[in-house]
Amino acid sequence: MAAAGKFTGLYTYDVLLYGGGNFGRICAEAHRLNLLCAPSVGPGYEAAAATGDARVKLRLRGATYDSMWRLALDASADLVTITSYNEWSEGTQIEPASSRAAGYETYDGSYGLTGKSAERAYLMRTGYWTAQFALR
Repeated sequence: MAAAGKFTGLYTYDVLLYGGGNFGRICAEAHRLNLLCAPSVGPGYEAAAATGDARVKLRLRGATYDSMWRLALDASADLVTITSYNEWSEGTQIEPASSRAAGYETYDGSYGLTGKSAERAYLMRTGYWTAQFALR
């Protein structure tokens, strides 16, 4: 559809529907059609409180985010997007999270960090992965 619509590329956005395991197939097909491939990665998803959506993608202390980034790089992605930066109501945020954040998931335990040192865990890890992307 993207090629037929004369788009330059495609972007996956939905981290539940496109969880990383299909990035290789999606990017291979996009590249075969001379389209850019921009898979979207995310740390997790849990929006039941905000939207009633019962679907959940656990953060797994950072393993979910790392896995999606690794799969995007392995798929020879042209760009990598993040879904999303600050969706606190969906549990997809990567911005700093206080260990005192009432009602929201904290990052304690992510990447082996706790307390104050965990508050910026996903921003630090995003820096790591964007550097890996730049080195390819």
